[in-house]
Amino acid sequence: LEADLGIDSIKRVEILAAMRERAPGLSEVKPAELAKLRTLGQIVEHLRGQLGAAAPVAASAPTATSAPVAAIKRFATRAVEAPLLHMAPGGLARARRLAVIDDGGGVAARVASRLASVGLSATVVTEPPADADAVIVLSGLREVASIDEAIAIERGVFAAARAVAPRMATGGLFVTVQDTGGDFGLAGAEGHRAWLAGIAALARTAAREWPRADVRAIDCERAGRTPEQLADAIVDELLLGGTTLEVGLRAGGERLTLESVEIPTPPGGAPVTAGSVVVVSGGARGVTAACVTALARAHRPRLVLLGRTPLADEPAFTAGAGDEAALKRALVAEAARTGRQVKPAEVGAEVSSILAGREVRATLAALAAAGSEARYVAVDVLDGAALGRALDDVRAAWGPITAVVHAAGVLADRLIAEKTDAQFDRVFDTKVAGLRALLDATASDPLTALVAFSSVAARAGNAGQVDYAMANEVLNAVLASEARRRGPAFVARSIGWGPWEGGMVTPALERHFRERGVGLIPLEVGAARFVEELDGAGTDVMTVVGADAGEGALGGGGDAEVTLAVRVDAASHGFLADHAIAGVPVVPVVLAAEWLVRAARACRPDLVCAALKELKVLRGIKLEGFKAGAWLTAHARQISNGRGALLALELRGLGGALHYSAMAEMSDRAQQARATVEPARGDALSRIYGGPTLFHGPRFQVIRGVEELSDASASATLGRTAELGWGGERWLTDPGALDGALQLALLWAARAQGGRTLPMAIAELRLLGAAPDGALRARLRRREVKEARALSDVTLVDAAGAVFAELVGIETVLIPSTTPEAQPKA
Repeated sequence: LEADLGIDSIKRVEILAAMRERAPGLSEVKPAELAKLRTLGQIVEHLRGQLGAAAPVAASAPTATSAPVAAIKRFATRAVEAPLLHMAPGGLARARRLAVIDDGGGVAARVASRLASVGLSATVVTEPPADADAVIVLSGLREVASIDEAIAIERGVFAAARAVAPRMATGGLFVTVQDTGGDFGLAGAEGHRAWLAGIAALARTAAREWPRADVRAIDCERAGRTPEQLADAIVDELLLGGTTLEVGLRAGGERLTLESVEIPTPPGGAPVTAGSVVVVSGGARGVTAACVTALARAHRPRLVLLGRTPLADEPAFTAGAGDEAALKRALVAEAARTGRQVKPAEVGAEVSSILAGREVRATLAALAAAGSEARYVAVDVLDGAALGRALDDVRAAWGPITAVVHAAGVLADRLIAEKTDAQFDRVFDTKVAGLRALLDATASDPLTALVAFSSVAARAGNAGQVDYAMANEVLNAVLASEARRRGPAFVARSIGWGPWEGGMVTPALERHFRERGVGLIPLEVGAARFVEELDGAGTDVMTVVGADAGEGALGGGGDAEVTLAVRVDAASHGFLADHAIAGVPVVPVVLAAEWLVRAARACRPDLVCAALKELKVLRGIKLEGFKAGAWLTAHARQISNGRGALLALELRGLGGALHYSAMAEMSDRAQQARATVEPARGDALSRIYGGPTLFHGPRFQVIRGVEELSDASASATLGRTAELGWGGERWLTDPGALDGALQLALLWAARAQGGRTLPMAIAELRLLGAAPDGALRARLRRREVKEARALSDVTLVDAAGAVFAELVGIETVLIPSTTPEAQPKA
């Protein structure tokens, strides 16, 4: 398709979109599938399969694809505090061949040793074996003495990702670790480390291409920490940090993640005026041409447009050919007339060159009409010597350079597994080496502004564009570093554009984006936003401009699904020794519920868990080897989505045994409820623990007093998890208080059913918001009692009467043997 016919990935989308208009039964070809179709024969076979599997549907007329002006927003990137989830990604617990790529400074050996202490065998390597199912890449922690060294490290990380990509497509763990200040270069990484920033964008792209794998990017600030301290910080993050895609670990202990915040451009003074000399790479064509034309209308600077298109005169026989199709016909006819044989790819290249020349001339005419002097220089921005000579000519004519806009860029879409070094280098170097050349060529100029045309792909990742995402993320970080180095008067803007309505986005691509729910930036709106961004005040360097800041800006996604793991042993969960039956610690229902809620939050972090429904104990979790420890996995899968979401939850042992199941009802906000605190009506209970009903040891003795216990109801005062000595975890459900509610249900059921019982299910656990510190009141009401089974409801209320939680339909089952000799002891 490419070598013979000149059909690149973008043209392929356009052709297939046109095919769908002719054959409506065809479904959309996903990017991951499209990248594998390299020949015309493969395309034909794929379409045959589509027509055989899909029923024809009526074609509908295309609708407008550009997003409304108001829908084009500006998002600033912020580093925000991110509390630990206290669970690990599932891919870590399941790892069978775990490779740690050496950092060269002793961190890798310590990481492997720490992982071994929790039962995970890891090998320190320089290159990962292709069959590794877990890879931790520590290359980004290496010392960096030059920009060349930083870029070589990034290429090495890409090579590692490519090596394991086929394995990761089926599941696993892939973690990148870098040091760009602990905030992904947002505040301006020092020295040459900003040039490492693309490593994180590789992880973001890998997460899109490998949805079955756990992918994480960690920015661990070294800042004088020893290798042991760095390794401990990294392993603690792996064991406790959940599946948060990007996490910054500052040397002071702060844990950060990145967030896109919608914020308009604050008005400010323009750094570009009529006296400015602005150099623009890639500025004579496409969307950049529209932007510099808008800049010319606003401020009329002198503009130097750099491009690779030579402005040669067109042949006479193409003069009347007005579009691509007409040019192709003219070129083919001329070749036939002269007896020359040409390939389709050669014709396509010549057509592209002619159209590019026409576009450059049109841009120069538009700039002149807008009042700006402009000159076009045909130069490869990667050729430092030629670039230097060209800018010397500009300085001789117009004076020093005062602003630089780096917009040059190319694409060569391929999945990580299939991308060649040559394709990577072409895309990556155009952006990264191009910026470096421009900075070197203007090092002695009094620059007041530096603008980079970045991409939302850097912020969100994009399947098939790992090189483009990495390159643009380097631009983001380097511009932040330049802003820090040059001071507050300097204007640095790295604009992460969403897809435009124009340039490389043809009408067919517009339909493709529309079907994926992606809004496009109208050309005039984007050009105006470019001028706004350059003229605006504020210190935000990394921004995204488009219909969305991330997932929605590029489409894709699908059903949310996540697997987390938790290591349970005497060191991490020592309090479970006080929840033992016949001397064997048992995981309580409420702790299982806590882990399931954490999985639900990790699956949909934009929502809160309003309720667990149908919480069932399918098989109790006995911790026979409590000292050695065991891994458990919590799985959450979205099964419906709307204003909120419904998730299916499971808690399993590492061997696959299913222990708990539930449904999570996710909401965009916590429910609010109040209850009247009723006076006690039955007998108080003087002895709570130590009898046959409650076997709980000191760290589970949460009931402070039972004020009422009757056949119909019960009430008690409960303590809180923070008082029990369970450790410093951030609890989402207050499991200690919830266990107190279940303990009250056991006391009531022992009276109502005449023997010892165990909780086996909760129809619904409603979580109605956080309660302030202080004791809670639990109120139980009977629902029904049968010979071996009883149902009750418990409401937990704080001192002000606000409902903290409701346990609806607690099912307790009578234990067959209830003689005193059979009673378990704590």
